[in-house]
Amino acid sequence: MNNLLKISKERFKKKRKEGVLFLLLSFGVFVACQGALEEGNPFAPSTTTLRIVPSTATVTTGADLTFTPLGGTTPFSWTSSNTSVGTIIVNTGVFTGGATIGTTTVTAIDAVGNTATATITVPGAGLALTFDVAGATQPAVGADDTITVATNGSGVGFNTTIANNNTGSTYALSPTTVTTGTTIVITSPATLPSAIEGDQTFTITVTDVGNGNTGTLSYVLLSA
Repeated sequence: MNNLLKISKERFKKKRKEGVLFLLLSFGVFVACQGALEEGNPFAPSTTTLRIVPSTATVTTGADLTFTPLGGTTPFSWTSSNTSVGTIIVNTGVFTGGATIGTTTVTAIDAVGNTATATITVPGAGLALTFDVAGATQPAVGADDTITVATNGSGVGFNTTIANNNTGSTYALSPTTVTTGTTIVITSPATLPSAIEGDQTFTITVTDVGNGNTGTLSYVLLSA
């Protein structure tokens, strides 16, 4: 009888120890999970909605804009959908307008997977294109002059318009242009102006396709 009582007491003590150990382990797991969530554990459940400000903005070429997250769980990661329109520093949210006109989407992702987006438009900086020369003078038929953009070009390409400054002249021809990412090739017409028509001075306006910047060139076609 005494042995039976002794065995029962030992079993009771063992079960009580196991129960206490289970409670301690459970409490430890709870505390660990709470701490992980507060520290931004990517496997933890989302607790807040993420927003970023501003949600829309216009940023000129070369200018910076810093986005601010509202809500969410740190740390945050930032991306731009079109890096030619604008780039963003992945861990700071600092956006810089690129050389190309257009729209890009900025996306922020927090540590638990919440996302938020903003729409950014880059209209161009409105800077003047500058060239390696101010213009060209051409005395020959069908001859080429190559002009290179020195500053403020995007490298994408150009559009050109040509206007004859001699509005009273009867000379009807104009030079032609072919453009690439950095150069404009100007080709003189197939016939030179006559001595009576005189030298013809043209203004060539160059517009950058990427950033909208413009510049002008002087082109003089000498008479025969």
